[in-house]
Amino acid sequence: MKKLILSFFLIGLLISSCRKDLENPSWDTQLLAPLVNASLDINNILPDSILQANADSSMKIVYNSDIYNLSMDTLFQIPDTIIKNGYNIPLSTTLTPGQTVINNAITETTYQIQDAQLRTTTIKSGFVNYKIKSKIHEVTDFVYSIPCAKKNGIPFSINVSVPAAVGSTPGVYNQTFDLSGYVLDLTGIANNKINTIYTSLTASISPLGQSVALVPSDSLIIENKFYDVIPYYAKGYFGNNTVNIGPSTSEFSLFSRITDGTIQLEDVNFSISLENPIGLDARIFINGISSINSRTGNTIQLSNSIIGSPININRAAESGGVIYPTYANYPLTVSNSNIKPMIENLPDKFGYSMQIITNPLGNISGSNDFIYIDRLLKAKLNMEIPLSLVANNLTLTDTLDFNISSNNDNQNIHSGTITLFANNGFPFDATLQVYTLNENNVITDSLFGYANTIDEAPINSSLRATGKKLTKIAIPISEQKMNLLYTAKKVILKAKFNTSAQPQYIKIYSDYKLDVKLVGDFNYTVQLQ
Repeated sequence: MKKLILSFFLIGLLISSCRKDLENPSWDTQLLAPLVNASLDINNILPDSILQANADSSMKIVYNSDIYNLSMDTLFQIPDTIIKNGYNIPLSTTLTPGQTVINNAITETTYQIQDAQLRTTTIKSGFVNYKIKSKIHEVTDFVYSIPCAKKNGIPFSINVSVPAAVGSTPGVYNQTFDLSGYVLDLTGIANNKINTIYTSLTASISPLGQSVALVPSDSLIIENKFYDVIPYYAKGYFGNNTVNIGPSTSEFSLFSRITDGTIQLEDVNFSISLENPIGLDARIFINGISSINSRTGNTIQLSNSIIGSPININRAAESGGVIYPTYANYPLTVSNSNIKPMIENLPDKFGYSMQIITNPLGNISGSNDFIYIDRLLKAKLNMEIPLSLVANNLTLTDTLDFNISSNNDNQNIHSGTITLFANNGFPFDATLQVYTLNENNVITDSLFGYANTIDEAPINSSLRATGKKLTKIAIPISEQKMNLLYTAKKVILKAKFNTSAQPQYIKIYSDYKLDVKLVGDFNYTVQLQ
């Protein structure tokens, strides 16, 4: 639509066509300038990404929109967790270089993950902060590992040296490590638990140090903080839980530029589809879907048996890293629902309210539920609309930046006429208007000072256009109007459409075109020095 209306208002091209590099005194002259010569089809009104041609070359809109995606953190989240352990020296003793202080101390920690029992997860992103405070008055070497966390089959492990304590001030080591890409086995040391990790720690006096006397007041404090852990993949049992969704809204952009008028559609092919790539069963209740037109304030609730009825969708399957989703599809037709008036409402949003019950039959997978962060259960609206319609004062509006005063030569044009020649092959007429805005977005003028109409093409008894109709519209540009154009920062472009042969439906075909030519006849001041 932007391309269509811009072709009626390319005054910027007018300016570039009229520049003169002349020097010496000035005089007024008259300039006839061709500005635009273009051929426009339905793709200039609607995005070609949503248009398809039928076998008879009539056009249809094919549009898909997600209304809800079930995210991983709806099912569970891995919370930040701190593992803090203190190791005291039980007896006074002297250790030699290389002698062990702590030997393979194992610590198990269970995450408090609500509503989920995880056995394994692959970390998309996350960190562990490892902090040691040592009161030993000699450099101490540590081997810290997370045997249950592996990357490329290799367990996470680090070797660090902690400075010697000085007087009562402990030696401190503090470092953060990236856990991205690690696979966590969350079944604990004996592989019989859930949500559980374990770490291993060995400490010894540095072999490069000296013998050191230890007393019971000497101690080691180890603090591990796991934080911002986001899984890419998880397996386990995700629980039998109820997730309430909404009431909420989803943006719907198809009719976003329509600001006035009405439309009647001959037919609407519409469906609600569910895709489940998650390894869990679900029972879904769609409590409501509504068509919302924020411009008019009109809301229409969907009427269909799907509303409030249980929808059971089976779990996806996984084999060799390949996911096999399950699907469900529920057609909404003019005979089983009110979907046609919902779309004719020209919504800019869809409202929805849902409830999802996970694993309604319990842990029937034996804790083999699975989920990938980028493969989520989704509900979609699928729409196919044949472009067979009745349009009544259907108004499309767009706002664009505008500036023709960047060059002083432009000021030489002070009045004239723009003539629009429109050879229309579409079976609808169009009325145009352009408003100029100042820096405060206040309308300062309109380009057309009188009513104008581009006539519709002639049609036959089958309501198909048989040729084109030429319309000529003259647009006087006074000196005052030209000055307002110079100061305009933006323009509002409006086109109002009405189909032929109302109230009969008119099909739009791929070969329909509108040929546009703009010619400018201007009074022009030539500056000579």
